[in-house]
Amino acid sequence: MDLIRWFFKKNLDKLHNAKVLEFASHNGNNLSLFANYNYYCTGVELDQKNYENAIYNFKKIMKYNKFKFHNENMLDFATNFKNLNANVFLIPNVINYISKNDFKNMLSNVRTNHLYKYGGGYESFLFLKARSIKDHRYGLGKSVGNGSFILENDEFSGEKNCLCTAYQEHELVEILQKYLNLYDFEVITSENINIKNKVYIKDSDIVIYGKIK
Repeated sequence: MDLIRWFFKKNLDKLHNAKVLEFASHNGNNLSLFANYNYYCTGVELDQKNYENAIYNFKKIMKYNKFKFHNENMLDFATNFKNLNANVFLIPNVINYISKNDFKNMLSNVRTNHLYKYGGGYESFLFLKARSIKDHRYGLGKSVGNGSFILENDEFSGEKNCLCTAYQEHELVEILQKYLNLYDFEVITSENINIKNKVYIKDSDIVIYGKIK
């Protein structure tokens, strides 16, 4: 709902000849919203099955042909792909699986390689969702430094032994301002309580929408 609300609030349905880029595009669900408004959609997805499902959904279900999905690590894509010049850049719920240094390098490459449109008076739009330090996973395992943990002790979320990187709101804003020139932005905390095996689990995310230039 965060993405849909932002999409219409910022009149992104009114953009013409627009492009959208999503990292961790999964099965194309987020991008399908943009496809309904004639965007050229580019998705980057590491999981082979999700990648195949996204292509199937766009081709067979939606009958949409203005898209390209890449079965690739987003870090490699940011390094190697150039001049996409997307008007909208989506990074939903994925940077918690990489280190903060990798995140910063990725953003630097995104800008250097013009994966979003900027310069000459152009502005683009950013939507990002990331894990907060208030999330129940924070600290559940071995610290590897700089707010990252290997989740050795997480028995409930299905992420045991995965890397978990969590952020504070001001920290994330400062990174985005430094590497993508974030401005005119909003920061929202999104929290949910889930029950797994009779254990209450708190999911806490930071949502940032804004403009980048």
